Amino acid sequence: MTPEQFADKMKTIRKELLPDCADIIAETATEYFKARFDRKAFDGHAWRRTHKATGSTLVESGNLKESIRPIKVTEKEVVIAAGNEKVAYARVHNEGGIQYVRPHHRTSVKGKRYQVKGYAYKAWKRQFMGDSNEMFNLIDKRISEYIKTLDK
Repeated sequence: MTPEQFADKMKTIRKELLPDCADIIAETATEYFKARFDRKAFDGHAWRRTHKATGSTLVESGNLKESIRPIKVTEKEVVIAAGNEKVAYARVHNEGGIQYVRPHHRTSVKGKRYQVKGYAYKAWKRQFMGDSNEMFNLIDKRISEYIKTLDK
C-alpha cells in the first residue's frame, strides 16, 4: 500500500474512529521503526554491512533506537521522531551524509586521559524511519482488525 492509497483509505473512516486510529498508527509506526534495528533493513532493502567486530549495526548503547517516539498524535497528523540531546546523529544515519565529531576527551584502558581531535566521517544511509509500504500495510491490517472488533 502506497502512502497515497493509505491517505485515501483514512479519509473513508468515520470521524468518531479517528482518535483511536491515530493511536494505532502512532503505536504501530513506532514499533515498526524500532524493529528496523533488529531486521537491519527498511521496506525490504537491507542496510549496507558494517565492519564491526562485535555488536550490531547502529546499536552500541541503544540510545538511537530508544529515542524513537511519537511527538504529535492528532486526528489529522501523527509525527514520529528520533533523536534527542544524546542522539544528535539520528538524521545523518537515517539519511546518510557527513557526521562531524567535536574534539573531546577519552580515558585509556590504563586510566590516562587524552584528547581526541575533532574529525568528520561519511555515514552510510541506513534508513530506519520514513514512508514504507510494509508499514502502511501493517497499519491498515491493525486498523481493519480494530474496526472488526467494534462491529461485534
